[in-house]
Amino acid sequence: MDEIDALKNEVARLKAELEETRKQSTQYLQNVAHQLTAPLGAIKWSIEALKDERVPIHRKKTLLSSVYSQATILVHLIKNFSLMSSLEADHELGQFREQPEPVDPMLLSINLVNDFQPQAYDQGIRIDVDNESFLKVFGTNALLIEKNLVSQAICNVLENAVKYGDRDSRIHLIACSTADAIGILIESTGIPIADVDRERLFERSFRGESARQKVAAGTGFGLYLASRVLAFHQGHIEVQTKGRVSRFTLMFPRKRLSGRKSHG
Repeated sequence: MDEIDALKNEVARLKAELEETRKQSTQYLQNVAHQLTAPLGAIKWSIEALKDERVPIHRKKTLLSSVYSQATILVHLIKNFSLMSSLEADHELGQFREQPEPVDPMLLSINLVNDFQPQAYDQGIRIDVDNESFLKVFGTNALLIEKNLVSQAICNVLENAVKYGDRDSRIHLIACSTADAIGILIESTGIPIADVDRERLFERSFRGESARQKVAAGTGFGLYLASRVLAFHQGHIEVQTKGRVSRFTLMFPRKRLSGRKSHG
């Protein structure tokens, strides 16, 4: 009798887990659809306006910049969804076969910043890379990393900095180092992060109250994925806040330094 009761309890537990998984999957798919609709709609509207012969040239230049900006957001979202899908399928990052390559961290940062410049411009935000700090910290060394994964991690932090940043503010990318680690610091001025929220920033699907108030739509897994990528590289992300200023630092162990640089 005890064995039958135990089996019934196990069946009930599995049914509850299956139902919770179904609910999460449905919510995830709805979120994906909602997030993709906005940039696609903006691109469609801009292209229709570009086809209008009555629209002046200076306005068309602005529209082209908007198309580029929205396309960057779209590509970024799709990459995040792809990475999240891999995690959902239990292909944990730690199980990926690591194939690191030497990457110039300064050139990588510059290229990623260039992708976000149109989006930042629309928000009245400037992004700059402190080249001098990168030369001082990294010198002629490269980072041995999975380039696509680290690029996505940096993009996730950059996207938040732009999305939640104050108008007419600046975002700085600065190289930094400690005795046993080197990193890329992303500093921005925007909505303040409450202490209670800071402790949960890297939880999957978490979004703070102030973030939801400023931008209603969001998946809440950008920083979660970024933290997973850094952990895969035996690193971590440090967070410091003071008022409206936030600093996210992607830290890598010094053993990730290579003696030669490659393309960023």
